[in-house]
Amino acid sequence: MTATRRRLLVYSAPVAVLVVLVVLKCVSVVLAGNSAVSSFERRDAAALSTDARILSVLNVIEPARAHFAAGAQAVLEDRLEDAERSFADALAHTPATADCPVRVNLVLVQESRGDRAGWARDDRAATALYSQAREVAEQAPPGCFADNADPDPQRRAVRHDTLPRLEAKLRTVAVPLVPPPVPPPPPPAGGSAGAGGAEENAPSERRLHPESGDPLDRLQQILRDGAYR
Repeated sequence: MTATRRRLLVYSAPVAVLVVLVVLKCVSVVLAGNSAVSSFERRDAAALSTDARILSVLNVIEPARAHFAAGAQAVLEDRLEDAERSFADALAHTPATADCPVRVNLVLVQESRGDRAGWARDDRAATALYSQAREVAEQAPPGCFADNADPDPQRRAVRHDTLPRLEAKLRTVAVPLVPPPVPPPPPPAGGSAGAGGAEENAPSERRLHPESGDPLDRLQQILRDGAYR
């Protein structure tokens, strides 16, 4: 891993953690159905599952509510792939004039999945998920992400920074990984020095030998040599 990529991952880590924590809070704001809202606030996944099934049967006119409740349940159960699918279905059934809340949840779930893929070093999956989230956010109405009026300061900040944050993460995963150095080959078998001689020489290799040069240079060499063992 290059120094640039390492710095970008370190800088984005707190934001990634914050996004995961805010997903639940954002979902709770726009969850449809009074019973479903109550179940979500209690973090009662079983009750929310029942609410989602009821909404799926009764909500023929507004099917988005059932998909939204199913997505909220999936978030509670840490099934982000299912949550993304449900929120995408909800978005497809929501008028463009009222789709901001659904877009917020869909984008945050996609971004969270991208974060997980990135930390698992699956850059291809992370890039695809971040790109999808960026596309959904870019199609949002004005004031949905940047310059939003969310009453919660934490949510407002996360939503406002969504597009710049996604762009930064896309740049992060675009930095190529540097393969680890090839370890030195093992010593040839049956050399002139036996096993006992190697053990006797090992402590000497780790001495600083100040009489042979700068001790700091020798120490740095020892640390470099040790990194490949």
